[in-house]
Amino acid sequence: MSEWTAIALVGVDWGTTNLRAFALDGEGAVLGRRADNRGAAGLSPDRFAAVLDDVVGHWRADGAPVLVCGMAGARGGWVEAPYVETPAALADLGAHLIEAASGVRIVPGVCKRQDGRLMDVMRGEEVQVFGALTDGVAVCPGTHSKWVRMTGGRITDLRTAMTGELFAVLRAHSILGRSMTEGPFDPEAFDAGVDRGLGDPALTAALFSVRTAELDGRLAPGAAPDYLSGLLIGSEIAGAGGGFEGPVHLIGAPALNHRYGRALARAGRASTPIDPEAAVTRGLWRLWKETA
Repeated sequence: MSEWTAIALVGVDWGTTNLRAFALDGEGAVLGRRADNRGAAGLSPDRFAAVLDDVVGHWRADGAPVLVCGMAGARGGWVEAPYVETPAALADLGAHLIEAASGVRIVPGVCKRQDGRLMDVMRGEEVQVFGALTDGVAVCPGTHSKWVRMTGGRITDLRTAMTGELFAVLRAHSILGRSMTEGPFDPEAFDAGVDRGLGDPALTAALFSVRTAELDGRLAPGAAPDYLSGLLIGSEIAGAGGGFEGPVHLIGAPALNHRYGRALARAGRASTPIDPEAAVTRGLWRLWKETA
C-alpha cells in the first residue's frame, strides 16, 4: 500500500470465530488486508474496541471511518444492531447503522418475519449479497448456509440451512463419523450423496445410508465424508423451497463454491461463483457511499 494513497474507509467483516479487515480507497479498491482470529464469540463487549484498534488502528491515522458488519452487532456482541426486516434495501441498512465508538459504525443484520413471528435472520451475508447482485438468488455456503432472494435491489426473502454445522456434528459426534478417514476429494462419492439428498425427502433416514454403504463395502472410509457432504448439500438444495428458483450466485470459499456448484448442476441448476472478499468489500463500500 502506497503511503500516498488515502484510505477512505476501513471495512470489517467480524465473524463468530475471526475477523477480516480491509483498507479501501474512494473507489472501493482494496489497499490492504488484515485477518485476526479474535472472533466475536470469544469477546466480551468491552474488548471489541481494543481488538479493532490493534488490528486496524494504523489505518486510522487520518481519521478514516470504520464500517463493521457481522456478529459484532449481534446480541451479546459489541453493540447490538437490531435487524432490518425484509424487504430490505441498502438504504434501509444505512438508515439503521449503530455507532459503537467514535468513527465506528455497525451494520444491522436482516430478518424475515411472518405473521409477527421471527422466521429467519442473517448478519454479514446481507452485505456480501448487496455487493454481489441486485436481482436473483444468492447462496452463501458455510456453517449456516444462507439462501437469499434479491428483487429490484432489495432482499425480499431468506432461508438458513444448518448444513455445515450438521456435517461437523455428525462427523465428530455420531456413529457415522467413527470410521471416517481423511482423503482426497472423491467426486463419485460426493455425487452419489448429492443424488440421494436430492431424491430422498426423509433426511434423517437418508443419513443412515452412510453407515449401510460402509458396512456393505460400497463406500470406503476415506470417501464417506464426501458422500455425507453431498447428501447434506443435496438435501439443502432440494429443500430450498419456493422463492429461490433460477440460477444461483455462490458467495463462498472456493472449495465450497465448487461443491455447491457441482451439486446444483446435478439438480439442473446453473450457478456462478463469486469471490466473498470482492462481495463484502463492494457491499461495505456501497453502503458507505449510500450514507456518506
